[in-house]
Amino acid sequence: MDLHTLASNVAQHMAEAAGMEKDKMDTLRFGLEIILGALIKGLVLFLLAYLLGIVPHVAAGLATAGLFRLLSGGAHCTSYGRCLTFGVLIYLFLGKLALQMESFFSQSILSVLVCCVTFVAFLCTVKWAPGEVPYRTMDKPREKTKFKILSLMYLLVWLALILHLIGEVDNSVLVAATLALILQTISFIPWGYRLITRADGFMIQLTKRRG
Repeated sequence: MDLHTLASNVAQHMAEAAGMEKDKMDTLRFGLEIILGALIKGLVLFLLAYLLGIVPHVAAGLATAGLFRLLSGGAHCTSYGRCLTFGVLIYLFLGKLALQMESFFSQSILSVLVCCVTFVAFLCTVKWAPGEVPYRTMDKPREKTKFKILSLMYLLVWLALILHLIGEVDNSVLVAATLALILQTISFIPWGYRLITRADGFMIQLTKRRG
């Protein structure tokens, strides 16, 4: 039984027990799939991060991008397996890259970088957030505005926290968090959707060739 089937079965039982309307089952199923998928992804990701010695970097990146993603939305692959593969590879690469880049950033340069990245993310959020997410439609302007404001507030809190931690935490960990913010910002802009679509298509073709 794959994750989609498991989430569907659990959602059906929960919906029947709660007397939920059938048109809301897809939303419930998607939510359960996200939760179960996140648990599996977390186990796989942190096991590999531990083996590579980048647990703090992956944790900082995942916390930054994960929380921002809940508010700002963004592109997804078309299957859980491809999302898992793509996400794990991205976060491991991000962690290793941050570790290698540490020597290039003094505290002052890192402060400037963090401010610049947050400023660009702020502008992108104003223009494009929240991005479309499967089974979470936002047809009402009021709802979109709410998530846009929450996303902007998150960026301000994140900026204040990172600036406070500079000099207190290893620079490479903060670089990882900054890179994660860049990646999540890319995920909800038009270019990011096209990029994820191409990556998803590439993995589909790769799977077919192996099959």
